[in-house]
This record gives sequence, C-alpha cells and structure tokens, in this order.
Amino acid sequence: MKVKLFYFVFSLCLLSPFIIAQDSVKINHTLQEVIVASNKVDSKLSDVSTKIDIIDSKKIEASNGKRLPDLLKTSSNIFLKSYGLTPALTTVSVNGLGAEHTLILVDGIKINSFQNSHLDLSIIPKHLIEKIEIINNGVSSIYGSDAIGGVVNIILKNKMNLSEEKRSSLNFQLSQGSFNTKGISLDLYHDFKKFNSKISFNREISNGSYDYYYKKNGKRIIKQRQNGEYDLYDVAFTSQYIINDKNFLKIISTLSEQNKNLPGIETGTTPPPAKQIDKNWNNILIINNELSKRYFLRTSFNFQNNFMNYSVGSIINNKYENKVLGFNTELKIKEENYAVTTGYNFAYATLKSEQLLDGILRRQHALFVSTFYKVNDRFRIYASIRYDYISDISQDNFTYKIGINIKPFNIENFRIKGNFGKNFRAPSFNDLYWKNSGNINLKHENSLNLEGGFHYSFNSFFDGDISVFYTHIAADNKIIWTPGANGLWAPENVDESVSNNYSLNFNLKKNIFEKLSFNINGGIQLINTKKISGSYKDDITKDKYLPYIPLETYKANLGIKYYNASVNLFYTHTGKRFYDFANKRSMKDFDLIDGSINYKIIFSDILLNLKLEINNIFNKEYEIISGYPMPLRFYNFNIIINY
Repeated sequence: MKVKLFYFVFSLCLLSPFIIAQDSVKINHTLQEVIVASNKVDSKLSDVSTKIDIIDSKKIEASNGKRLPDLLKTSSNIFLKSYGLTPALTTVSVNGLGAEHTLILVDGIKINSFQNSHLDLSIIPKHLIEKIEIINNGVSSIYGSDAIGGVVNIILKNKMNLSEEKRSSLNFQLSQGSFNTKGISLDLYHDFKKFNSKISFNREISNGSYDYYYKKNGKRIIKQRQNGEYDLYDVAFTSQYIINDKNFLKIISTLSEQNKNLPGIETGTTPPPAKQIDKNWNNILIINNELSKRYFLRTSFNFQNNFMNYSVGSIINNKYENKVLGFNTELKIKEENYAVTTGYNFAYATLKSEQLLDGILRRQHALFVSTFYKVNDRFRIYASIRYDYISDISQDNFTYKIGINIKPFNIENFRIKGNFGKNFRAPSFNDLYWKNSGNINLKHENSLNLEGGFHYSFNSFFDGDISVFYTHIAADNKIIWTPGANGLWAPENVDESVSNNYSLNFNLKKNIFEKLSFNINGGIQLINTKKISGSYKDDITKDKYLPYIPLETYKANLGIKYYNASVNLFYTHTGKRFYDFANKRSMKDFDLIDGSINYKIIFSDILLNLKLEINNIFNKEYEIISGYPMPLRFYNFNIIINY
C-alpha cells in the first residue's frame, strides 16, 4: 500500500509543473529568493546544480527541542541515529551512508572530529542557530575529506535587525519538562552601530528516567530508563565589527560541557555506571574584505579544543584530547555572467590518548577552485576542483565536480539540475593509530557521485516548491574493521558500496486571510544502499543492505497560525532497517507524531511566548539503535521573553 501511495504521489509531482504551468506565464513570481553560500559562489537556491534543503529561522522557531538533532530530524533529507533521549549520542546519515561520510560545518568551518570523522550533533544548542543548509550530495571538490554523502552547514546567529531607537535586546527562556528536565537560557545583544556583541548562556539538567516498553517473559511491561542523568551548559560569545556591508570582522567563540550518564544497552539487568564528560571549545575569526566591486577576500582562523572522558566505575577511564588549528583564505571574483572562488585551506590536528599511539599529528593542505558560468538565461554551468595533501599518511587526493542548471521550458521557475563528481574520505586517527589494532597503511576512501532531478517553485493558489531527485553513489576502498587471525579487529580498505536513492520534497504556504495561514513541508526518501564487495571468501554480507539505514522515510511538518496562536505537527515514518551486516535481523518500521502549541502576547516592547511541546503524542514503542529504547510520550513547557 505504501509503495503504491508513493508512486501515485511521485507521478503526480512529475506532472504538477506542467499542470500548473498552463497559467504560469501569466503569474508574476514574487517568491523571495534564498541565497546559499555552501557552493562558495553565493547562488540563488533555484539556480544551483544540486539539491539543497534550507532550515530557516521560522522552521527553527517552530521545531521542538533544544539542540541540533531536534532541528535536523524534521528534514526529509536526513536520518539520525540516536542512542536515546537528546543529548544522547546522535549522528547523521545522508544518502544512506554513515556519519563519517557526512561533513558538518559551522559557518563554513569543518567540525567533524579527526579522531573518528564523526560529530555528536547534541553538542550544538538550537538557540545559537540562524539557518542550516543541507547539501544532498558530495562536495569534496570544495570542502575536502568526509563530504561523500552530503554536507550540513550550520550558520550561527549574527547581527540582529533592530530599529534605530533600540540598540539592545534580551531573550530569556525557562523550560520545565518530563523526567524532571529543567532549562534556562539567556541571550544579551547590544549594537553600537559599527560594532555589535552577543553573549549567550544555556543550562539544562534532567534525570533522564523516561518510560519505555520492555518484553519480559513474553509480556510487555513499562520500565524506566536507569543511569540517564545529564547536566549540560553552553556559553557563546559573538562579536562583529562592521565597516560596511561587504567589509567586516566577526568573532565566534562557543564553549560547551556535557556531563552525561550512559544507560547502555537494555539487557534486562541493571546497567553499568558508565559516564561521559565532553568539553568542546570552538573559536572562529572571519575577516571579509571587499577589495573592489569585483574582488572579495575572505580569511578565517579556527581553533578547536575538544576533550572527552569515558568511564565505567573504576574499571575504565579513557580520555581523549583533540586539538585543531585551521586557516582558510578565499578570493572571489564576481562578474555579471560568471563567478570564480579560489582558496587555500590548512588544518593542523593532534590527538592525545592512552588508547592510541603517541605523537599523532596531521597537517592537511588544500587548494580549490569553484566556478559558475551563466551561458544564457536558460543554461548555467558549475565546476569545482580541489587538491588535498595529508601529511601523516603521505597521500594526496584530487577531486572534482561538474554541474548544470537548465531551464528547458518556458516556465519561469522550473529547473532541471544535475551534477557528477569524485569525493573522498581520509582515514581517521582511530583507523590509523588505535593501539594494537590500527592500520597505518590505510588509503583514502573514494566515491563517484551522480545526481539529477528537477526543482519547481510556484506562486499561484499556493506559494511553494517541489523537487524530485535521484542520487547514485559508488564508493570503494571503504574502511571496515574485520577480525584478524590474532582475534583482534583491525581496519582494512576492503569494502565497496552502491547507493541508489530517490527523493521527493515539497513546501506549501497559504494565507487564507489576513490573520490565518498555514504551511506544510516534507518529503519521501527511498534508500537503497548495499555493500557489493566481499571482505573475505564466502562473505555472507555481500550484496546486503548497510545496517541501520531505513529503506524508506516519509516526513511531513504542518504549521497553522491564527492571530498570535500557532499549532505545529511533525510526522515521521521510519521504514524497515537491518541491524546486522548479513541482513538476518531487522527492526520494524514506526510512525511518530510530535507537536506544539504556541501563543504570543505583546506588552509594549516585550514579547511573551508560551510554548507547550508534546513528543511521541501517540505513545509509540520504538528503537532507532537495537537495544536502546526511545522514550514514550513526554512534554516540555517553555516561557520565552523577548525584549
């Protein structure tokens, strides 16, 4: 039934541009164009050659939760692997590949760990984020390693648009929720015309003892999660000195600390007293210069200091300290019909831990060029190339990408997009230098990516857009940990996989009358990612689906606003997925609905926002990772004051 429904919707969407287009030449399209920065040439969203999903400030405000995973889970292009209630470890999957194949950026700066190529998304608080750009395909030709499956670029809040009479603002938020969860956040902002600064603080504590279903002796009982307490805080400072719109200096400094107990896998027995402490300090300095009307220079410096301590009672006490120093400079040339951005990237990364070898150090140098050329009003070409050299493995890599954007019909906002390119991932420090198991002879993972589809935006009875895309990723030299003759697991470049993914996305908005409006957005993804190689003779995992990747996902988000009141609903269907490499054990699909009720009250210059969040409204039993039950219905109430 679901398959038939998908093909019906899919066919309808294929026809919809032509149906709507009957009157399209008579329509004055007034949809606000979104400018995306992730391709380095600042293009309109409709003009780029790849699928890019935008989570804007309105979607961020409407979403439930307090941290980055709570935002990303509403995107139809993203699948999140979570080990429990946020801020439990949460990683991202794009296009059916692992977290190590998805690049995470903050204002264009890479923050994936050099230790394992991952990022725990829960370390980034929601209230600092202005916008998120999600690129649906690999772009190693611009960003280098890890950008095989896609890129998530998180753009932090910066200058606020205040009136001439008002130079300061304050945002204060209190929250209380299930599991004795309490939160407080404060943002202070002041604008000195040429200079502005913002200080943010966030604190959240919880006992994490959520209810879940557990089968015992064939009966389903309700249990409470044990050892789930957490205490976390975030502090951020941003400042900007503005000469004019094109010349400014920006400083971003964020510090987060998370003290989390780890419940562990559910076995029916009391979990061990596992605990994890994460301390993350990230500093970014960005200098933008308009050298002339055609030439623009952007320079950035970055320092990251990330510490993690994992312990289990007095038995295990593992510590890891990752430090990264980065430098990036980009020169952009803009003309009426073309743009060129060329740049140099440098990263200096170290890792200290008793679990890995001593003296771990990586120097990574890269040169890239990204170009755009407008042949005419109907045809645009994009091309980018990049060269990377990685010192600790003495290997280099050359990547490229070529894309097109075509307007094939006399329909104003209908575009066909396509691109093809080579991408790579460098071995992580864990892969290379884990004591007694690492493999210093590993090579880069590589992929060839192909993407094609259409995007159509319209402004008729509804305002909105629709897109349909196909993505193909053929990856080889993938690093897999396999058992050796000595009984120890070790990484090798033995794996190959192929991903064939189909997606449909839509956004619809309608103002019914002046005070009543609604919006709905969502999408469907069919994901087919299989391992096509044998790691050893008679490998039963060959031609099997990769574990923990759903075969299909459906998402829909509905928002209704009436005067100062609004209601939001978030629906997610996660399809069947396997949790072993041989595909002998599978996890059942599940449907979730979250929601919120929001009411705003205005007193002179004060805006009071009351928000009730209800998660897992229908009390569904589900797991994302086998053995890690997710919470049943839970609530959160927020009081937000803006001045």
